[in-house]
Amino acid sequence: MKQAFIYHFSTETIPSLAEVGGKGLSLIRMSREGFAVPQGFACTAVFFHPWFKQLHQSGLWTAVLSTHPTKRKAACDAAKAEALGYAFTTEQRDALDAAMEVLMETPALSAAETPALSAAEVSVSTFAVRSSSPEEDLDGASFAGGYETSLGVTRNNIEEAIRHSFVSCLDERVFVYKQERGFDVAQPRIAVVVQAQIAADAAGVAFSLNPLNNCYDEVVINANFGLGESV
Repeated sequence: MKQAFIYHFSTETIPSLAEVGGKGLSLIRMSREGFAVPQGFACTAVFFHPWFKQLHQSGLWTAVLSTHPTKRKAACDAAKAEALGYAFTTEQRDALDAAMEVLMETPALSAAETPALSAAEVSVSTFAVRSSSPEEDLDGASFAGGYETSLGVTRNNIEEAIRHSFVSCLDERVFVYKQERGFDVAQPRIAVVVQAQIAADAAGVAFSLNPLNNCYDEVVINANFGLGESV
């Protein structure tokens, strides 16, 4: 059976963690459970197989694996520069264009979820493009800050933003983080989430335990005005 390139958050079929990563899977599950999740979709790990194939054929990732740690950043940067130039295949572009067409015709949030917001406030004009690696947001490995997120992305810049999220999985910081935690660095993987961006008054993150002192009896909420980029 042909593997999917795209899963919309509204999908009837729940994908696997390996297909859409932790972030993508959580957003799909929350959307199905009725949480107010801005609409979007996940480009699956399979979506990026053509690019990983090109990368391995180039020999640049082999160079990353074999190089001395003191020269690894330069090797990773060379691999990233190569991958930034990869063109979308016909199959990739067709899948992405179809998904974007659906997303742009759908309110970012439904009226039932946000009755106080106007149609203009939930219309889709810009997007957030975020990594969703199958190895990210796990119990023993968060990869927080390791991958690339692009905010305020217009339709014309979606492909560029997806490329930047893709190449961030080749970054030296991600390589070292994975290596230290026993992940397979020889076969990098990534999925990418494209999500409608709403005009937020404030945004942030909540921790069900205190990450500073590991106290399970303390909840920590860190927020700021706007999109919360400083959080």
